[in-house]
Amino acid sequence: MRIIHAGKSKYYTDALSNFQHAKRCFQRAGPQAEWEATAAQVRADHRRKSGFMSGFENLVAGSAPGEETSFLERVKARWNTRKKRTR
Repeated sequence: MRIIHAGKSKYYTDALSNFQHAKRCFQRAGPQAEWEATAAQVRADHRRKSGFMSGFENLVAGSAPGEETSFLERVKARWNTRKKRTR
């Protein structure tokens, strides 16, 4: 939470990793309602931090941070398919 409260966007991936660990702890311990309350509080307090919230919403929905491909990887793949078509 310190990373998010401080607005350190450079470390949002670390914050998401910490939230992923916290989510697993909540799931193992059983208090699902507490996790949902924590997620609701984060949404309410930090709704304008779009760089963080997109990853946080993915994490709450069930996907882990870093599962999606980067923009550069998507562009390279698209470029390679276009190069193959022009040959």
